[in-house]
Amino acid sequence: MGKFSADQLLRVFLAKPQNFRVGLAAGEVLYRQGIKEDAVAAWSLADDYDSRVRRIKDAPDAPADMRAASARADREVRAHFSKLHLDAIDAFAGTVDSDLGRVRNAIWTMTHDGPVEFRTPLQKPQIFYVPDLPASPVYPKEGLPWVAELESAWAAIRAEYGRAIQQETEQLPYVPAETTAPQWSKLRGTLDWSALHLFKNSAPTEHTKRFPETFKALQNIDLVMVDGQPMEVFFSRLRPSAHIPPHFGLTNSRLTTHLPISVPEGCSIRVGQETHQWREGRIVAFDDSFEHEAWNRSQEDRVVLIFEVHHPDLSADERAAIEQTYSARQNWLDKRFELLKRHLRQD
Repeated sequence: MGKFSADQLLRVFLAKPQNFRVGLAAGEVLYRQGIKEDAVAAWSLADDYDSRVRRIKDAPDAPADMRAASARADREVRAHFSKLHLDAIDAFAGTVDSDLGRVRNAIWTMTHDGPVEFRTPLQKPQIFYVPDLPASPVYPKEGLPWVAELESAWAAIRAEYGRAIQQETEQLPYVPAETTAPQWSKLRGTLDWSALHLFKNSAPTEHTKRFPETFKALQNIDLVMVDGQPMEVFFSRLRPSAHIPPHFGLTNSRLTTHLPISVPEGCSIRVGQETHQWREGRIVAFDDSFEHEAWNRSQEDRVVLIFEVHHPDLSADERAAIEQTYSARQNWLDKRFELLKRHLRQD
């Protein structure tokens, strides 16, 4: 892995970041030069495209130098992101008087630098876990003060969605075609499960302005925000006979909330060991870090509006601290390409 310079490897990698071998090698050379942040940027970017960057260390038939580099990449990526989380929480803690111990002890499950154990059966958040939060698969609506106001806006929201469909507003596959996990084989790249996004990855879409009544209804809700923008708001359509297979969501620090827009008979969702029948205009809020699945056994489309709210047990300061650590992590991820390009410009 030492035949090429860091600059040579970086130029090839930036042109084709999906080449995990080049990304692994570029990070290794940078690490040996003592430029750890740039090394982590290369490793984590390459790992986004191909998880073998951090997993090939466990492949007995892989070359020894590649396994050693992979083990180093995994260790350094975990250390970097764990420190990033702690630094973000500690910086925020200096601005408030609240106890942020629960959030400081939270775990980014894919990059935590210690053991990860989940305390509740059937609960396995894929990204972010707050161990000390009360766990319930489906949250009682009585604990959500905004439910009545939102449910009263159901007809207006449904009308806006209907107009958008009449105008042939494009819906996209919820499971991207490039998804490789076997569980999504029947849904990837298809419109059997599709989405009309109003906000995606904390950015408004071209459709946002077409739904003023929807956003008016959401304005008094404690939506999960990143850098001041709703993280995700979308209409989810499930076609007849479609099945969303059992899977785990991203975090237990928020509730995934459904406002059913159009739900024929034969449509249900299972969360943990609880099966729930949607009712049009009636909210269901659940912790999607529990294993869940959904199905449409009717001959019509099922449509629900989906958004994320903070777990009600979190204090206002804890919610803000979580937004801070998400923002710090995302800001660093967003700057990785520029970090590596700047390295080339400086040499």
